[in-house]
Order: sequence, then structure tokens, then C-alpha cells
Amino acid sequence: MVDGDLATIANVRKYLSNTPFASHTINALTGGSASFTYRIHLNNSFEGKETLVLKYAAPYVAISGGTMPLPTERQKFDVEALRLVRKMHGDDDVVTVPNVHLFDEEAHVMIIDDCGTDTRTLKQLLIDEALPQTVAEEIGSAIGRFLGRVHAWNKDASFDMGIFINNEVGKMISALVTYGRLVSTLSGRDNIAALSDPILDIPEGKLAVISKLAETRSHEIGSTTEVLTHGDFWPGNIMVSLRREPEGGVLRLERLYVLDWELAKAGLRGLDIGQFCAEMRLLQRFYPSRHEETSTIMRSFLLAYRGGSARPDETLARVAIAHVGAHLVAWTPRVRWGDKEDTRKTVAEGVELLIGGAEGSLAWLEGSLVGSLMM
Repeated sequence: MVDGDLATIANVRKYLSNTPFASHTINALTGGSASFTYRIHLNNSFEGKETLVLKYAAPYVAISGGTMPLPTERQKFDVEALRLVRKMHGDDDVVTVPNVHLFDEEAHVMIIDDCGTDTRTLKQLLIDEALPQTVAEEIGSAIGRFLGRVHAWNKDASFDMGIFINNEVGKMISALVTYGRLVSTLSGRDNIAALSDPILDIPEGKLAVISKLAETRSHEIGSTTEVLTHGDFWPGNIMVSLRREPEGGVLRLERLYVLDWELAKAGLRGLDIGQFCAEMRLLQRFYPSRHEETSTIMRSFLLAYRGGSARPDETLARVAIAHVGAHLVAWTPRVRWGDKEDTRKTVAEGVELLIGGAEGSLAWLEGSLVGSLMM
């Protein structure tokens, strides 16, 4: 751990003391794992704002306590992506991103808008409460349209992919945390408790298919220049602001904020789609009382993403469904969702989705979680 870094509130307070962002109260925020994040309560309002959010990119993964190195250059991609999205989207859009007020590249600090104390991540919102069908549909549609627009920007002759072509750290992380761990997870080499005693009985033929897919996808992640992608598009990086109408207390969607663009890069569209759908599937499996809301969000998301596309996209659907499988395999046993039996069943489902993405028939693909991309 770097001596005197901003991993402590005391050091954050000292860093801010002689700036327009000097604060009387600083609260550490939870939810992220790579960077340290704080809500700062300003001594004097800044552009009419009483609170802002400070993110510090330490040269290590925040939750590792300094034991896992991580290049600080990742923050540059976060800042540039936020600025780009602000430029390409109007303030009146339902989905937006925070405005960047400061980027101190030397200190690895960015200060951005506070989404508000009344916002929750989409994941937490779905766990906390049942949503009206209309709100769930609006959320899914808004997110699908947003992601579709981001992925389509490269079709604009004036769009410059800029630094995102060269986000080598982002490419490395995206390949490693999913496809780089598939075979070792399934074979038992990673010694994950939920998948041990006994180890999963995965036929050698399926392991061979998955190994080949992992090699192919890892190469594509490192070499593709297809479109601009978020790189970590899951419900934990989407903040939701809701409001209740005065009469009758009807719940309405006010705003969605897409955060944490550190892995933004030229990449594969199907990975953003697949990661979002994988997390929806995990919510379905481990929070069955939310099955209706998560199904509505996922269906609306996929239909809105496809939008006015003139024809089904089989290649996109195969990449997306395989990534759902990769996510279920690589992440379910490493992030505690439920008990051992349910975890093993979910990983087994991930195996079948990986095989289906690689070898499944067109009919299988149309009936899969991402079938709406084929309609």
C-alpha cells in the first residue's frame, strides 16, 4: 500500500483542504472493488451542488488492501468515456452519466456529480423491492436504447474511437476475469469451495469446446476494433433514481446513471449485452420473487437494443449467450449468491450456455435468454 495515499478519509480531507472541493464531511461509499470512492460534503457549494463524489484510483485493487496491483491509467479511460457520453447525450435523456468536475491525473483523482443519496444500484433495487411492470419495462427499454446508441457511435463518420482503441489494461482484465478462468474453474484447479467435494463432473468433450471458445474469445477481446463498449456493463454499475407521484404514490422512473467506465474500450458488443443479461439471470435464480421484474427488464432491454435492426444477428446472439454462460461459470462461485447446491446448478447452466453459444442450433439460439436479438 502506498504511504499517504487516499485510501483513508483523513488523507482525502487533506488533499481537498486547499481546493474548491474542501469538505466538512466525507463518507466512504461501498459497492466498488477497484477504486476508493467517497461522497464529499462541500464547505461551499460548487456550481450549485452541495455534495460530489471523489474516486481515487490506487495502484492496486481497493478491496485487496494493496496486495493486487492494478495500473492507475485505468482512470483515464473512465474520465474520457464520461466526457464522451456527456457530449453525445443530452441532459434530458433518461439515461446519463455524471459530469466530471476534476481530473487530477498525477494524484489519480476524479471528482464527479453525486447521483444522490436516494439512488440505488439497479441490482440492489431489484433485491430490495418489487417494481411495477411499467417501471421495469421502462428501465429495460431505456438501458437497451442507451447501450445500442453507444455501440452505434462508430457508424458516425465524425466519431473518433480515440484512446479506447488502446485500453490494453481493459482488454487484459476483460479476458482474464471470465475466459481466462473458465477451464480452471470447471476442472477444479482453482479449488473453489462450492465446486469441490465433489468437483463438477464436466465431460472432457464439453471442456474441450469451452477451452477452444475461451481461447477464441480472449483473442477477439485483445484484437477487435468493432465498437466502443462499456466493458463492465452490469446492474451494479447502473444507478436508479425513482420518484413517487404525489397523488397515490405511483412509482416512476426519474433517471438512470451508468458509472465506472474504466474498462471502456474498442470491444465486442455481445460482452456488454451478455454481462447485463447474466446478472439478470442470477437475480432470477437467487431471488425468485423478482423473476417477473427481471424477465421484463431483460426482454425490454434486448428488444430496445435491437431496435430498428433490419435483420436478426446470429453472431451477436452467439457471443452474448456464450458470455452469459462464461459469467455464470466464472463469477457465481466467487461472489456469494446462495448455497452450494444452487451455486453448482447455476454453474452447470453456464456450461450449457457456453456449449449452446458455440454449437447450438438456430432454433436453440432463438429460444435462449437472448432470443429477442434474433426476432
